[in-house]
Amino acid sequence: MYSILPILLLFILGFLLQRSKTLTETSVAGAKRIVSDLALPALLFQAFSSLEIESRYLILIATIFLVCLCMVLLGKALAKPLRLESPYFPLLLGGFEMGMLGYALFLSVYGSEHLGKMALIDLGQVIFVFFVLMALLIKERDGVSNTKVLLRQFFTSPVILAIFAGIVVSIIGKQFTPHPLWTALGEVITLLANLTVPLIALSIGYGIHIKREGLMWSLKTILVRKIALVGLALVINHFLVDQILGMESIYRYALIVMFLTPPPFVITIYMRPNDKENADYVDNTLSLDTLVSILLVMIASTLYV
Repeated sequence: MYSILPILLLFILGFLLQRSKTLTETSVAGAKRIVSDLALPALLFQAFSSLEIESRYLILIATIFLVCLCMVLLGKALAKPLRLESPYFPLLLGGFEMGMLGYALFLSVYGSEHLGKMALIDLGQVIFVFFVLMALLIKERDGVSNTKVLLRQFFTSPVILAIFAGIVVSIIGKQFTPHPLWTALGEVITLLANLTVPLIALSIGYGIHIKREGLMWSLKTILVRKIALVGLALVINHFLVDQILGMESIYRYALIVMFLTPPPFVITIYMRPNDKENADYVDNTLSLDTLVSILLVMIASTLYV
C-alpha cells in the first residue's frame, strides 16, 4: 500500500497547485502533450518490447477485449432502469485508462521489471479502445461512422506506433547482438519513460474538478463499473489466469490493477462540442473515478495476494 503513496502525494500536489501560478492550463496542456507524444510512447515501447508472447495467451487477450465489449452492452441494457440515459453511460463502462494512469499505478506497486506482463494484459483493451470505443465515440459525435478518421488516428498515434515497434522488437530483438548505438537509444527511451509517472500524476491532479451537476450520474456509473469489473476480474483470474493458463501471480495483479482503473480519458476528446450536460457528467465521472481507482489499487495491493 505504501509504495503507491508517492503517486498519491503527487496527485494531491497537482490538485493543490490549482490555486497557484506554478501550473497553468497552458503549462499542464504542454505537459500532457509531452506525455502523450514522447514519455508515454517511450514507456509503452519498453513495456511491449519485453512482451512475452505465446499463442496460448491469445485467449486472455480475446477475453479482455470481450469484457470491454460486454461492459458497453451492459451499459445499454442498464441505462433506462438506472435512469442514466446519457449516450456516454455505456461508453464509460468499456475500456480502461492504462496509458495515463494504469501503468503509473502498476509501476509504483510492482516495479518496472514486470512491465511486459502489464503490456500483455493491456493488449486486448488497447485493441478495443482504438477499434471499437473510438468508432462509437466518433459515431456519437458526428452521427455517422468515419472509417478514414479512425484509421488515420490509429496509424498516426504515437502510442500505437510505440506499441507496434515494441512488439516487433520483442519478436526479433533477441536474434541480434546489442549495438552501442542501440544501447544509447535505449537509455534515451528510459529517460523519457521516467518522465511519465510524475508528469501524469501532477497533470491529472491539477485537472481534477468535481461539479455538483451530474454528480449522482457519476456515482451510479462508478458503482456499476467497479462492481461488475471487480467481479469479472476475480472470475478471470481464478479460472483463466490460474487454472487454465497457469500463469505467474503477477499477471493476476496486473489484471486487477487494470480493471480498477477509470474509463479512457480519450472519451472527453471525442465528445460533441457545446454539450455541457454530458461534458459535466463525463468530467465528473473521470475525475471521481480516478480518485476511487487510486484508493482501490492501494487496498487491492495489500489484500489481494
